[in-house]
Amino acid sequence: MKSDVADLESTLQAQMQAERAQRDSLMTEIRQLRSVLLDSLSVQQRRDISGRVDLGRQIEDLSIAVTQLTALTGETQRQLAVLQDSGDGLGGAAMAGAAGAALVVGADDGETPVTAANDGQPEALYEAALRQFRRGSYETARAGLDQFLEQYPSHELAPDAQYFRAETFAEAGGLDEALEEYARVLELYPNSRRAPTALYKSGLIELQMGNVDDARTYFQRVVQGYPDSDEIDLAERELTRLQN
Repeated sequence: MKSDVADLESTLQAQMQAERAQRDSLMTEIRQLRSVLLDSLSVQQRRDISGRVDLGRQIEDLSIAVTQLTALTGETQRQLAVLQDSGDGLGGAAMAGAAGAALVVGADDGETPVTAANDGQPEALYEAALRQFRRGSYETARAGLDQFLEQYPSHELAPDAQYFRAETFAEAGGLDEALEEYARVLELYPNSRRAPTALYKSGLIELQMGNVDDARTYFQRVVQGYPDSDEIDLAERELTRLQN
């Protein structure tokens, strides 16, 4: 009906105005990030490793903002095409466009949402959670990792997701919880590359908690169970140090 078409057109116009405002916001963010990047690059040789990590994060944020802007622009153009293609099929097409727009607009300023926007894309969901971890947003990262592990427990990135779930607790000072989650890595993925790392990190936590015997046990498990791992030299060094 004409009234329904008119309502859909009004709804789409409102959504496109909202997208336009978000796109303007993203452009402002991109300009700010570009300015920061230029300043950072000019003094890069004088910065230490932590500064280089910060620069990498800024570049990553800029990439995310550009991706968001591209998605918004493409969606707006598609909706305009739908509006121009008036006819009996407008209602269904417009509804589909509105649904697609809702997924894109659901993203927070400059950030990839760790939600339905990543359905069917396990790598994207994992990377989004990992970005939150690198930013120090440990609870948000954990929520994304939980979603990943629930939806893709057999994915090749599942051991990494479980490992970083443990890391969210370790970085936030939850040592007991971290030990439990590292143990889950060994329980669920004993043959993964994260298993010896989880053992070694568990040993370090036990040392931090003053449990020398338990720490020694973890380091010995690395040496005995994972002789070809990257952690064996570190574990042997700790065992040697504990003997002195």
